[in-house]
Amino acid sequence: MALPKLNQTLNFKMKIPSTGKTVKFRPYLVKEEKVLLQAYESGDTITALESMVDTIAACVDPKEKLDVAALTTFDVEYMFLQVRSKSVGETSTIVLRCENCEHENPVKFTIDGIEIEVGKQDNIIELNDEISVEMKYPSYQTLMQDDVVSRAESDEDEVNAETAFAMLAGSISAVLTEEERIDLEDQPKEEVEEFLNSMTTGQLQDIAEFLQNIPALEHEVKYKCTECKHENEVKLKGLADFF
Repeated sequence: MALPKLNQTLNFKMKIPSTGKTVKFRPYLVKEEKVLLQAYESGDTITALESMVDTIAACVDPKEKLDVAALTTFDVEYMFLQVRSKSVGETSTIVLRCENCEHENPVKFTIDGIEIEVGKQDNIIELNDEISVEMKYPSYQTLMQDDVVSRAESDEDEVNAETAFAMLAGSISAVLTEEERIDLEDQPKEEVEEFLNSMTTGQLQDIAEFLQNIPALEHEVKYKCTECKHENEVKLKGLADFF
């Protein structure tokens, strides 16, 4: 007699922030947790991102036919947080340094129920009288395809520059002129880079400002230092801050 399979039921629901679509999901299992641990222990950023995306894909109802890698960065962070909260626990404990005395405090907070607010943002940026760009929220696939960490090797400054450039390129959906709309997905990477390199600093800053206003996983944590009793208030931003 074959052994029964556990935890295959899609017991939970979550809403994808960028689309508002509700999907069913299950907690991740031991087999998936092993892959996550191995990926994080490897110290390789791309491997860690891929394992997180693969975990979401495995846990979301396959009937949704969800292309997880094409979701926005904040979609993936939020979805992974929801899956993890139902898999490991709905609370997280992190160590925070007091801003007054620098004493390290273990702080426990609830991650279940944390939401991302997605406001309206104008996605058309005028570069000059003849050319505009249509913006979109970049996806994790942008970073994974460009493999910027590998290309930049061990130079941290270059990693940051390469990552920023890849995010800028990945956030432009199309170039608009009076005559046509040019979809950047149909253009060679070299031509996209040449287009970005032809911008002035001011034009590039206008595009960067769009990225700075991308919705993010955020949560405010308030705690009293156990050493000096100072009341601290810290804003967590980005998935890495939550664990």
